[in-house]
Amino acid sequence: MQQLQDQLAQYEKYEDVPEADISSKVVDFDDEATELDDYTIKSMKLPPLQQTMYMVGIYLNTFNSLLPLFHADTLLRLVGETYALQPRQRDPVAWAAINVVLALAYQHMPRSSDDDGLQSRNMDHHLNRAQSVISAVTLDTTRLLNVQTLVGMAMLLQASHDLTPTSILISAAMRLAHKMGLHDRAASAHLDPLERRQRARVFWLAYMTDKDLSLRTEQPSIQLDDDIDIDLPSSLPELDNGSGADAGTVITADGNARMNYFLARVQLANIQGGIYDHLYSTRSSKRSLAERKTTRESIVDALKKWRASVPPQFGAGVDAMTTGNNPATTVLFCVLHSSSLHSLMMIERAHARNEQWITGIRDHGRGTRALQLPSDWIAMVEQARDYMILFEKVCSTHKWLRWMASCPYTSSMVVLMANNLHDLRHTEFQKDSERIDKVLSWFSEVKKELPSKEADLVEDICSEAIQTMSRRRAGDIAMRIGADWLVGLLNGSEPC
Repeated sequence: MQQLQDQLAQYEKYEDVPEADISSKVVDFDDEATELDDYTIKSMKLPPLQQTMYMVGIYLNTFNSLLPLFHADTLLRLVGETYALQPRQRDPVAWAAINVVLALAYQHMPRSSDDDGLQSRNMDHHLNRAQSVISAVTLDTTRLLNVQTLVGMAMLLQASHDLTPTSILISAAMRLAHKMGLHDRAASAHLDPLERRQRARVFWLAYMTDKDLSLRTEQPSIQLDDDIDIDLPSSLPELDNGSGADAGTVITADGNARMNYFLARVQLANIQGGIYDHLYSTRSSKRSLAERKTTRESIVDALKKWRASVPPQFGAGVDAMTTGNNPATTVLFCVLHSSSLHSLMMIERAHARNEQWITGIRDHGRGTRALQLPSDWIAMVEQARDYMILFEKVCSTHKWLRWMASCPYTSSMVVLMANNLHDLRHTEFQKDSERIDKVLSWFSEVKKELPSKEADLVEDICSEAIQTMSRRRAGDIAMRIGADWLVGLLNGSEPC
């Protein structure tokens, strides 16, 4: 924060605004609201400088510390240069970039359930402003800032229930990245190390978003893996002064474990891309069953190795996910584990959106079909159980996660339900039944906002399965009690 204070003192002379109370975590923008049309470009207002610097500090210490979209000094300089100009003279791309940073800060800042709604409105306010100049961001002279702004907008919109806007934005971002050669080390060979590293980071963030959206939408990604020739985040050269060298790294509060979160997300994105390309694409459907089986086994092995590379201190089942050096770790790890579990479920085709899978569970409950379980079923059940606990913890204060991370949450309910039907005597049966009831109640409320036949089917099947589970469990208990009584009776009648 000392760096921010020094920058604030340097730039404060540029903006003649009343002093803001930087201890306030949110600000009311009603007094500067403008229509999002051509007038926006002519009057590109921003909050008071002191408020913006406060929010930039939050952004740099939360989201950007693990997913380094901007270099801190470059961002601070951009803020200062923008505030040095009158609103009508400002660069629309720079103005959009600052609004994206503010939106990400509001999205990831520490919060309580009481102020979540106000922070969400502030986030939407800045995102809408950035989107209002989207034509300038995509069509003006291509700079790294254009790509950063588009990637930031796409990452914000990943939390929407409709993934079409974010898919379009990341497509545009990837095309501009290709135009600049961000995917090719030769295009950056003449640049200084700082700029080369930042270009590579921006590319990997775009790649990560592209592959994640590809699997979630079951649509082709933009970037081909064979057309990448730059180092992974962990291999990016450190600068002599070490500035930003730890970006992407998270350390536990006790200092006993550390992990490169950024690298883990990129490696998982590579697996996500492979799942779509080799199991869901049109091209994969043309391969022989033997080829598809071999490829699937390779992907399963890659995901297992990836999970093994995550230190146990950062697993979904660990409660103390928040670390001393970053209060936003829990929410970002929820996103990581959501993507990991979703990948496993997509490989096994054991998720709530797979009608064949959920109707198979219903038919098994009715006694008309044997239940087909994935090969590594126990591991999936354990991951589903851990993720449900993590999601409920995080989503209570970060409600924007509910669309982005809810599919694995709902699918986890289905997995636990199938496991209860499969094994009436496992030790977690009662607790899992309570978890299932909790998720189903949540799902019933959420689906009212976006009603669909698919959601109705999931709700109906789960409701029926819960009744079947309860009936079978009661019958099993009664049978065991009866058997114990009979054994006791027989033992008591034996001669001494």
